[in-house]
Amino acid sequence: MEHLKNKEIILAYLDEFAKAPITDEKYARFISDRDLDLRKHVEVFQVGCPGYVLEPHDIIAEGNKVVVRFTFHGLHLGELMGFAPTGSKLTADGIIIYELEEGKIVSHWMEFDFPTFMQQLQAASMLEKTTSV
Repeated sequence: MEHLKNKEIILAYLDEFAKAPITDEKYARFISDRDLDLRKHVEVFQVGCPGYVLEPHDIIAEGNKVVVRFTFHGLHLGELMGFAPTGSKLTADGIIIYELEEGKIVSHWMEFDFPTFMQQLQAASMLEKTTSV
């Protein structure tokens, strides 16, 4: 039944991280110090798209791993990967595998439709530049 508990933890994690701002308490509750890359990733995206959502479509749990197929939804309200805020909606699909130990994420692997995401970000940035002239 560990897989069901881990699935519940990941659902709570996805829900909680959609509620900006991110705090040390949230990190301590969900993400182990062993996965600092996940913390950095969340911080970057929370600055660029505060309160972004990973809308889960499928969640599969087995043993200490939970797989989530998701769609990212966010508003580009802060600097993100060198792009100034545009206020545009950004969406992209992805799959992430979380590994948990003792109720916390200790590692993750993610595949994300980065080309589509970057196209949206670049298009929004170009539109912002042409409308502000």
